[in-house]
Amino acid sequence: MAKGNFLSKFKGDLSKLTSAVEGTCVLDEDYPRLYQKVLRYYEDHTIQLYDDPEDDYNVILDHLEQDLTEVGIFT
Repeated sequence: MAKGNFLSKFKGDLSKLTSAVEGTCVLDEDYPRLYQKVLRYYEDHTIQLYDDPEDDYNVILDHLEQDLTEVGIFT
């Protein structure tokens, strides 16, 4: 995915997203509005989801980790 697009969309939420990837928060419980924004972002980028909330959450976190790593936020 485009690094700039991801950064521009979530620049104010990078610490929350990093916390979710690190497991120190549960994004869909602690920040449900942000989770919905992230979910829509990945759905718009044709990420395959499973219509199972737990599986979808794991897929989203995997993609978040990848995108945060690509932009140099998460190592």
